[in-house]
Amino acid sequence: MPRIRKSGDGGLYYDKKRDLWIGVFDNGTKPDGSRKQIRVSSRSQSQARAKLETKRAEVKANHGNPYGNQTVAEWGAYWLEHIQQPKMKPAPWRSYGSVLRNWILPVIGKMKVKEVRPSDLRRVYDAMKRATKSPSTVVKAHIVMSSMFEAARLEGVTPKNVANDITPPKSSKTTRGTFEPQQTLSILNRSEDASTVRHGTKWQVSLYAGIRQGERLGATIDSVDFERGLFTVQWNLVEGNYEHGCDGTCTAKAPGWCPQKILVLPEGMEYRVLHGRVMLVPPKSGESRTFPLPAKLMHDLDRHIAELALQPNPHGLLWPAVDGTPMTSREDQAEWKALLVASGVDIPTATTHWARHTMISDSAAAGVPDRTIGDTVGHRSPGVTGNYTHLSRQDSIEAMNKLEQRRTTT
Repeated sequence: MPRIRKSGDGGLYYDKKRDLWIGVFDNGTKPDGSRKQIRVSSRSQSQARAKLETKRAEVKANHGNPYGNQTVAEWGAYWLEHIQQPKMKPAPWRSYGSVLRNWILPVIGKMKVKEVRPSDLRRVYDAMKRATKSPSTVVKAHIVMSSMFEAARLEGVTPKNVANDITPPKSSKTTRGTFEPQQTLSILNRSEDASTVRHGTKWQVSLYAGIRQGERLGATIDSVDFERGLFTVQWNLVEGNYEHGCDGTCTAKAPGWCPQKILVLPEGMEYRVLHGRVMLVPPKSGESRTFPLPAKLMHDLDRHIAELALQPNPHGLLWPAVDGTPMTSREDQAEWKALLVASGVDIPTATTHWARHTMISDSAAAGVPDRTIGDTVGHRSPGVTGNYTHLSRQDSIEAMNKLEQRRTTT
């Protein structure tokens, strides 16, 4: 049966067999040279014509790329695996995936990406608030959606980034936990008691240099330069991500068990696999940083490393577990809690990050410039501790002397 098309309708015709009005127009060619066509349909001729005109306008506005019909769930899965995973470190990537699966997809996952409106994003925020999620988690959800919809815009999945059309949620200002000077001194003194804590130097370095948990757990023996009295943060301990490398032919459910598993890390990132998924990658800032430590602490580190030579330590870690494997974050936190209790510091909410906050607070109180503090703790953004540039070695030495003096005279 020939197609019925009225004069002036262009790519619009009636398919009698299907009882549908079909609209079609060419949009480039396929790799094999055949025409690439875009189609719309409707029972109504006027509606089919309207759909055709709308689709043509969409393609024209997006430089020839028609907006697809992907749902947020479909696009989110693609975006997370193919766009984000290759350029993100493992922990932040898992965090993005958790926010996407737990809070974004349950609310807007079935919607088409191109049809999401600002009010739909507000529904995500409202659902999180009803579930008493913290303001910072709501802000993270906005960051995830903003990145996801921007990638969709660039890929021609949607005409715009809808997250740009809404006022971003704000995180509430919270007071970061710090110890009082006398409490800090008690912790430092107690950390020297080997019967209380196995790795006392780990907590001393944390309180003097504000290193992060992953930087503690990933510190290696060669981080310490005894000749110059310096400590270098060069690694961060993380759990990596793997993907199947077998094209689905193995029976392993988890990619990490695939015989041909492929490690997924940002291109060009330096790394060292210790065992399984546990590996060392560069610090959060992406660059190593070096700073001096008090002479007594350097002496204690020298003695600590000598003792390590008598224990299993295949990876050369500075503060390994008893069996020589990397300590887990849970073990690290448990050791910290035990030290606080032994020091008479009864603050159940004091996480290991309090050591970092306390170092920053005490350094500022001792008159150390913001730029010097930022250089020591590894702040990437100048706004975190004030504008700072590259520091001279003398600046760092003077800063550590000020901090040491403040604590020994408390």
